[in-house]
Amino acid sequence: MKTNAEKDIGTIEKELSKEESLHVMEKEKDAFEKLKVLESIINSSPFIALSRNASRDFSVVFISENISQFGYKAEDFMSARSYEDIIQSGEREYVKLELMENCREGSKYITLKYRIMTKKGEERPVEERIFIQRGPQGNPMYLQSIIFEIHTKGNV
Repeated sequence: MKTNAEKDIGTIEKELSKEESLHVMEKEKDAFEKLKVLESIINSSPFIALSRNASRDFSVVFISENISQFGYKAEDFMSARSYEDIIQSGEREYVKLELMENCREGSKYITLKYRIMTKKGEERPVEERIFIQRGPQGNPMYLQSIIFEIHTKGNV
């Protein structure tokens, strides 16, 4: 049979557990609110946020909603379409080789300039600034990018 002290300890542990749970829930709510703010900032900017697996196929993990500025929906890239599909066909191999080489060589950052095709078939020059996220052993895991259209005198 438990003593009164043991019962009190059990009650205190339950109360602490409730407080800890509430604290964790508050932290999760705060993190979610911050995420919503960041998403709003990204989606109201001309920059597209892109995260891809650093594997041979560079599959899309996340792409921001403002890919719509080129006529696409973010959902398109989470199922049937890869980001490479919209890179101008003559530049796809260059982009893929640069990504693979920089992943292999241990690079941390890379900047690429190439053209993409809008959903309406128009060419747009873009710059992609990529951070290569690596695991504990230095293996590339994700390509975290910001993509933006390059405006020149001819296309402003």
